[in-house]
Amino acid sequence: MTTPITYMYTPASSSDRLAKSLCRGADVVIFDLEDAVAPAQKTAAREELATFLHGLDDPGDSLIHVRVNPLNSQWGTEDLRVLAAAPHVTGVRVPKVTSPDQIADVHALVPGLEIHALIEDAEGIAAMRSICRAPKVTSVSLGDNDMRAALHLRGEAAMDIIRVQLVVELAAAGKNPPTGSVYPNVKDAEGLHKDSLRLRDLGFAGRSAIHPAQLEPIRSAFAPSDEDIAHARAVIKAAEAAETAGQGAVALDDGSFVDQPFVDDARYILSLTRPFG
Repeated sequence: MTTPITYMYTPASSSDRLAKSLCRGADVVIFDLEDAVAPAQKTAAREELATFLHGLDDPGDSLIHVRVNPLNSQWGTEDLRVLAAAPHVTGVRVPKVTSPDQIADVHALVPGLEIHALIEDAEGIAAMRSICRAPKVTSVSLGDNDMRAALHLRGEAAMDIIRVQLVVELAAAGKNPPTGSVYPNVKDAEGLHKDSLRLRDLGFAGRSAIHPAQLEPIRSAFAPSDEDIAHARAVIKAAEAAETAGQGAVALDDGSFVDQPFVDDARYILSLTRPFG
């Protein structure tokens, strides 16, 4: 199973960009009905997206997700009803989640789709454990910019505490690691790469982009190196040999011992090896 690394947002109101976005090499394309669409355009954007999806023959290699409007808005429920009948969509991204009850409500409307929850305020942080453990939630991410504004945060120290909390809660719930929020400066590829490396070291797996130029710096930061891949394969090979021999922990050629947590991490590393483009 391959773990997605790159997620690219595309405004659902930009009909000329919908098809183009599927050819940019992102693992997941997120058609956005929320922040990228002005209130006066939301109904038209939803209709435009539905028309596009029903007319799409082949989405290519990218998975398609849709970020809907908040459930308590005048558009959220209708967004979900339209998605329930739309082809090619594999996941729905739900903003401003504050309770696992919202996950259940979304699942009732789109039972066939993965549900990716976005936590963006203090209420969501307070309910993080229950949201991560909701049976129908596939993943949970943070809306960094909204959270900074809601909590009056400056710098990265406080955000990193919240990020690590999310990494731990998802792991405890048996879910995949979270993905990082967007990097707002589309011209700062070096800054994006460095920031993505930092998120990787915090336990994140990939992040979202708002421009195709951001995909390569993200992938190069999160994708394992050749050395990482070789080591992961050696760990798995040694573990399989040990299992056949009825042994537990086993030593590699370099003298290091590995047991089941190392094997699980090695398999995770190999799941990140989809080639870019």
